[in-house]
Amino acid sequence: ENILKLKNIYYLLNYTLQYSFEKKIIKLIKNEKRLVIFDVGCYRGIFVKNILNLIGKRKYKFYLFEANRKAKKYLENILKLKNIYYNEIALCNKNGTANYNYNRFFESAGSSLSNVVKNDTRWNFSRKLIMKILLRNPKSFVKYKVPTTTLDSFLKKNKIKSIDILKIDIEGSEYELLKGAKNALKKEKIKIILIEIIDKKNLYIQKEKKILNLLKERNFVLIKKKNILSTSLFSNIKGGDYLFINNRYIK
Repeated sequence: ENILKLKNIYYLLNYTLQYSFEKKIIKLIKNEKRLVIFDVGCYRGIFVKNILNLIGKRKYKFYLFEANRKAKKYLENILKLKNIYYNEIALCNKNGTANYNYNRFFESAGSSLSNVVKNDTRWNFSRKLIMKILLRNPKSFVKYKVPTTTLDSFLKKNKIKSIDILKIDIEGSEYELLKGAKNALKKEKIKIILIEIIDKKNLYIQKEKKILNLLKERNFVLIKKKNILSTSLFSNIKGGDYLFINNRYIK
């Protein structure tokens, strides 16, 4: 019953507080007949489902990435489809292993290699208070080791030449992922990036600038930006979704 409640809360937050970029993305790649899509931090596969509903009869390959050990079970139906490849691994700036912070009381928020959400006492207190009302006894974060690789290594190993859509939602470790995609960005192998940026409110502008500058240097243009209200509410954290396209692919 508690799991069902959490699932319903997650979907409610997604459809009421989050901003959908999928239709805009599909417009940007309307002429592409074959699509290669990376969903990093896929969790329950909402982004995948939305894109599948919008692309019609076009051919596709989805590469899903999620370090949460429970996510594969949530994605059972999606993974039955052809050309969808699931990877229980975290993409970052190194190959090896890293500590993953798993949020046991609301796994879709803050579960990450980053400590940003885990260490924010205000965020944890307010969310646990809500969960206490709904679920009675909310648990805390736990840490476990997960395998890691860089995007560049993954592309090389799997002989993937280019990515049409790279969606990144990894709760604070997004800059590290981009550092591990140095070659792909340099050689303009990625057309569109949808990235969620999260950090402490007092460090947010600095991190946003760092990511915007990194992508600007690699010929990316910011198309759309939207703040995530559910992240900053009753917390010391700020979050935003950013949609970029490589200038080379602007028709």
